[in-house]
Amino acid sequence: MGKSPESNLSKLSKLTLRQALSGQWQIPLFAASMVAFAGVLWQLRPKEEPISFEKQLEGLKWLAEENRFHDFYAAAEQVRHITETEEQLGCVHGLVAQTRVKELKHRHELGLDLYQRRSIRVNYENIIKDYREALHRNWVDPNGPASAEMYHDISLACWGLNDTEKAIVVLNKGIEVSDKFNPWLHRSLVQMYMRARPKGYLEKSFTHLEELLSSTESSADDKDWAFVRKTEVLIEQGHEGQALAMLNSAGEGLRNSAYGDELVLLRGKALRHAGQADEADLILRELLSRMTDRGDTYAQVALELGKINYEQYRDHDARGFYECVVTSQLGKDWYVGGKLGLAECAALQQRYDEAVALYQETVKLLKNNGPNRAVKPSKIQDSLVQLADHLALLNQYTLALPFLEIEQQIAAQNDLRAADRFARVHLRLAEEMLRDMKQDQRTALDTQSADDEQWLQQQQELITKHFEQAAEQFLRVVSLAAGEDELYGDSLWFAATCYDKAGNSQKAKEVWRRFVDQCEGKSRWPRAMYYLAQAHQALGEFGQAVSYYQALREKHPRSPAALQSIVPLAHCYLVKDEPDNKKAEGLLISVLEDVALRPLANVFREALFELGELYYNSKDYPQAITRLIEAIDRYPDEPGLGKYMFLVGDSYRKSGLDLDAVLYKLSHDPSATVSREKTTHLRRSYLKQAQDYYSQAVDFYEKIPEYRRTKLDNLYLRHSWMYRADCLFDLGLYKQAVLFYEEVALRYQLTPTALTAFVQIVNCHSRLGDPTEAASANHRAIWQLAKMSDAALTASPMFPDRQQWQQWFNWTEKSGLW
Repeated sequence: MGKSPESNLSKLSKLTLRQALSGQWQIPLFAASMVAFAGVLWQLRPKEEPISFEKQLEGLKWLAEENRFHDFYAAAEQVRHITETEEQLGCVHGLVAQTRVKELKHRHELGLDLYQRRSIRVNYENIIKDYREALHRNWVDPNGPASAEMYHDISLACWGLNDTEKAIVVLNKGIEVSDKFNPWLHRSLVQMYMRARPKGYLEKSFTHLEELLSSTESSADDKDWAFVRKTEVLIEQGHEGQALAMLNSAGEGLRNSAYGDELVLLRGKALRHAGQADEADLILRELLSRMTDRGDTYAQVALELGKINYEQYRDHDARGFYECVVTSQLGKDWYVGGKLGLAECAALQQRYDEAVALYQETVKLLKNNGPNRAVKPSKIQDSLVQLADHLALLNQYTLALPFLEIEQQIAAQNDLRAADRFARVHLRLAEEMLRDMKQDQRTALDTQSADDEQWLQQQQELITKHFEQAAEQFLRVVSLAAGEDELYGDSLWFAATCYDKAGNSQKAKEVWRRFVDQCEGKSRWPRAMYYLAQAHQALGEFGQAVSYYQALREKHPRSPAALQSIVPLAHCYLVKDEPDNKKAEGLLISVLEDVALRPLANVFREALFELGELYYNSKDYPQAITRLIEAIDRYPDEPGLGKYMFLVGDSYRKSGLDLDAVLYKLSHDPSATVSREKTTHLRRSYLKQAQDYYSQAVDFYEKIPEYRRTKLDNLYLRHSWMYRADCLFDLGLYKQAVLFYEEVALRYQLTPTALTAFVQIVNCHSRLGDPTEAASANHRAIWQLAKMSDAALTASPMFPDRQQWQQWFNWTEKSGLW
């Protein structure tokens, strides 16, 4: 029988606490007790104090002192991010800058002697940046004595960046804020002065050296160092006597010190500067022979011996000493000095290619490595200029130019004399090359080949390049010579002239315009105005050219330039969109009628030829013949004489053909027999004269080698051949005409000119009653037409096209003329 609920409840109510805990509540209650116990322990734990900024800073300093630079920078970056005040951040920046200075000094990458190695730019920049950030946060008083060391570090960083001017300024600031005399700072500043060589560096160095020698703060070594440097400064200032007196006064202790060899070196320098080179040579050779250390003093002694022997023209000995420097001082300042010495020796021995390479290497080393103890930039520049001037005096401009190109790399951007020197050598070289080329053309006129012509073309391109470069350099001189009126005007003039000779009419026009606008009143102004008008004329700007020619003649009517402008002005009138022949004719006649001018004058010659051509173009053939024959007879040396011979011949031919209309009228008038005979005789005379002048033109052009003839030359030659044959045809001399037409067909075969000659050959044989020869000539023409390319047929719009030629020869073939 089951128990009742009441009985069960009665049993539960009698359970003890222990029994209850050991039952179903045991696990939850245990967990709760553990949590409570843990809470008590947490409350009873020892309190952990946070690490102060001062302790973290001490840790950073310890890492820096132990040279654990990598760990230092990592820790400093963490500390930098948890700083609470600007002052704390400033302390971190200051310590980082100091540590970076220490690291670079540890690696020998910070100091005045950076020839051994140089750190990357960012390291020097970071030193400056961190110090600036520290100062911005009042790390130290920038005007207090505590900042002196900081300024010294910043100065060395600027030196590492090759900013020598700023380095000197900052170091002077460090000396200024020091509360007492600091020999270390003064020594560093003197070293900077002696290596960077700013303006007045010798006087400034002398002042600081005197302070070092007189200060009670200077150590014995400081005073010895200052004594040696003062002697060096005196030598640099040209006070060799005082320097030698100082050296004689040096005590035994100084002579036997680490500076002993340097004192002997300075004695040798002073003697050389005083003109006692032989004695200096003996002293320094003896010093060099006993030196075992190949350090700085050894290098300076060898360099000094090289200079002494070079100046005495003992170039082989000098070369040997310079090679000693180069082989023993790789990477140091003295290595650059050795290279410069070798360059000068090579130039003295006329090994110019080697000299150029050595000078170039010297300049590159100097530019890449900043201030150099052995070589001043001005010394290299002086050496290059002296060599280039010597070669220029010998007219060896090709050899001089490379040395001046190297000078441009080292000269200051605002060095006016260097720019002017460079421009003038380019100009002289171009003029010399042009003169030589013209001489070669004259002496080998009949023997030149196509290869020679190609060489001449290459020479012309090179000459043009040099003229262009000269013009650009003269414009650079113009930009630098604002305060020197004469040089300014001369440089503008030369720039425009060079552009003109280079064939760059656009540039020449621009520069001539500058000269005309800025130099009015100068003696060259009328000539410049003339050249400006010429430049416009060369560019086809005839209206503007006319206005400048007219302005020139109005302002300076009796100047040579105004006189010389008459013929070009007349030509401009003739070629304008609306030609004015009357004005042109009047101008040209005024020249010929000017009693002050003689036929030998160039302007008279030009006017005579121009006037004859004007009459030819105006179809005033009698006047053209008169003027042009006079010009040909007066000036047989005229370069373009073939053209004018052709124009005379063509004027005679056209004059003769113009009489055909007169003869036609006279033939219908029975009473005009005498007139008809005179006219016929005159026509025949004209055509014979035309034939004679065409022959002269042919002879003139045939003397010019084919590869040297211009397109215009070939055009006049071809027309002269053809029209000479036409004259014989018009004279009825068909047999002779056939010979000349055959010559034309042979010379110009497979061209429209040959086809035209064949037409006339057919006509001649037809007139001679020889149908067989006419048919043969017609067949030959058809054969040539078939062989000719379309390009040859369409080369000139004056000739018929292929279809028209075919129709003509087919018609003659079927016409039954033979």
